[in-house]
Amino acid sequence: MVVELKMGRFNPAYLGQLGTYVAVVDDQMRDAAKHAPTVGILLCTGGDDHLVRYALGSSTSPMAVASYETLTAEQRAGLPDPAQLNAVLQDALSTQQATSPQTES
Repeated sequence: MVVELKMGRFNPAYLGQLGTYVAVVDDQMRDAAKHAPTVGILLCTGGDDHLVRYALGSSTSPMAVASYETLTAEQRAGLPDPAQLNAVLQDALSTQQATSPQTES
């Protein structure tokens, strides 16, 4: 399973990126004799249901788009809890800010 977290609303381009990650995991890590095809889950803060449906309509990889709140308890059990997700996001933001080139005025 590949889980990708995106801050902000759903963008169809995210599925292309997630599909690439799923393909890499399938190719490099998955043993077809032991494992089912890799599933990609994209967690966003929101999105237009129609846009998500159309974007997923052409996907050949098993992928889903959801917000954390819309997942079932069983689905949430396989993911970090909200506090852990928040810590990961805060760490990523701090790292991004620390490594981004500073612009001078």
